[in-house]
Amino acid sequence: MRQEPLVAFLVVAFLTGGGLFLAVFGWSHLHKIQRLDGSSAVAEGRVVGKATRALSRGGQSSKLVVEYQPEGHAAITKAFDVDGPTYRAAVASGRARVVYLPADPTVSLITRFAVLPFQMLVGFGALMVLAGVVCLRLAMRAKARPAVGGPSGST
Repeated sequence: MRQEPLVAFLVVAFLTGGGLFLAVFGWSHLHKIQRLDGSSAVAEGRVVGKATRALSRGGQSSKLVVEYQPEGHAAITKAFDVDGPTYRAAVASGRARVVYLPADPTVSLITRFAVLPFQMLVGFGALMVLAGVVCLRLAMRAKARPAVGGPSGST
C-alpha cells in the first residue's frame, strides 16, 4: 500500500490547520488589544486569587484572579494571565488596575502585552496556510500525473 497520499494529507492538514489556529489566535488578541486601545475605562480591582506554574523551558506563568466593578455594572471576577512584574506588584498591594471596554466590561486586561508577538503569530499562521495550499497543489498535480514505467516501476 502506498503511503504518499496519507503523508501528503497529514502535511497539508498540519500546515493549514496549525496555520489557521495560529492566525486566528493572534488575530483575536490583536483585535482585543486594538479595541481596548480605542476606547477603554479603568477600574481598581481587588486580587482574590493567584497562581504560578513553572514552564517547561524555564520561566514561569502567572495568573491573577481579580474582582473589579465597572462603573454602572455588577462586580466581575475574572482570571488574567499577567507578566512577572505585574504579578509581584498586584500580590504585594492586593490591588490591580483593570482596563476594560465600557460597552462590554468582560473584555478586559491587566497587563498591556506587546503586539509584535501576536502580529508574528498572524504572519506565521498565514505563511503556514500558504505552504499548505502549495503542498496541496503539488500533491494533486503528482496524483494526476500517470506513473512512468507501469505498475512494477521499471522502464
